[in-house]
Amino acid sequence: MWRWAKRWIDWVRDDLFPLVRTRRTGFTVRVAYESAGQLYTEQPVPWAADAVVVEVVLRLPLAARRKIDFSLQFPGGRPVAAESIRPDTADRHRITFRFPVPSLGTVGELLWKLQPIATIPVTVLTAEAFRAGLTIANQTVAVRLGSQSLPTKTFVVEGCKGLVASTVIHSTHNLAPLADLGVSVEFSNERTGHVFAVPVTLNAAQRATHETLLTAVCPRVPCRPGSWWVMWRVGDKVVAADRVEAIAARRFEDGVRLLDTRFAVADHTGPLRVVRGAPAMGAFARVGPCFLVSGSEAGVVGLCRFAVFAVLPGTPLAAQLLDEEVLVTDAPTVFAPGLVESADLARIAAFELRLNGRVLGTVALSPVPPATLTAEGGFKPAQDFNWSPAAEDDLLKRLGQLGG
Repeated sequence: MWRWAKRWIDWVRDDLFPLVRTRRTGFTVRVAYESAGQLYTEQPVPWAADAVVVEVVLRLPLAARRKIDFSLQFPGGRPVAAESIRPDTADRHRITFRFPVPSLGTVGELLWKLQPIATIPVTVLTAEAFRAGLTIANQTVAVRLGSQSLPTKTFVVEGCKGLVASTVIHSTHNLAPLADLGVSVEFSNERTGHVFAVPVTLNAAQRATHETLLTAVCPRVPCRPGSWWVMWRVGDKVVAADRVEAIAARRFEDGVRLLDTRFAVADHTGPLRVVRGAPAMGAFARVGPCFLVSGSEAGVVGLCRFAVFAVLPGTPLAAQLLDEEVLVTDAPTVFAPGLVESADLARIAAFELRLNGRVLGTVALSPVPPATLTAEGGFKPAQDFNWSPAAEDDLLKRLGQLGG
């Protein structure tokens, strides 16, 4: 009788007391998932993750530290054995379970010797729910011209070195499942029908965040005029599309126009400045023209080779000073070709800007002449003066002063 009672007391001490202590002292549970060798602690668990990792940290007496005594039981499934038990802090231990991702969210029981200790919910993120939380913003197609890349809707095919697509993608969850769905960009030549698919790879830092910038380069450089479609795909679904047009240089150059003119001036020691009106002779050590040009089509980008000529007094032919290739967009582009010594300005009446032999505009070095009124109340036009936006502004300013 005594031997039977002693075995019963030992069973109560070894099997029941550790469970009672665990319930009283509490525990912490962390549900994570593993994907492509990385561990992510954010819930819910994506449908395409490699495995679910559950870690339970609790106080375990010496008699309750055997790995084979712990398991996870989910409804309708086989028990999941503990993968490891490791000391954590003080008398706490970390029990780790690893198992495949269930098809739907579920709730499991942590068991110690088949006795329930804790309830562990596992929430599963489906592909449809992940797609619903994705947003695409700021999708841009840039063209590489020279050493620069600029966003564009229309670009000059001559000088083009390639197309680059970019977008910002945001998710309510981290972006790790995006690598499983697959992201790609399709560059489609509308003229030939050729489609070039470019897969986009996410690095570890991008997968762990909720928002990132994605870029892709078209493997084929446009070499003829025509339209291109740039489509972003997540899996087999198109989530964003842009259309850009490649045009011939002649079409672009015919639309380039001069917006305004300025003068760049500098002394021998002072900084370079920009002024609107023609400076007085000898006021500055060096003076040069400054042109503001732009393309006429929205979102257009192209390279132009401008030529600057010096208009000489009493000579019908202008002398070319230089030519330079300039990147021009639909926004005002400043073109300041250089400065001329003040001593040389006495032989120059104006600077002329040309593109393919076409005169875009002239900036005169002579001051605005005074108006000569006629007996009928009109005025005589000035001789040998090239009217410019700066002269127009000066006229309006003086008329405003008269009105005031």
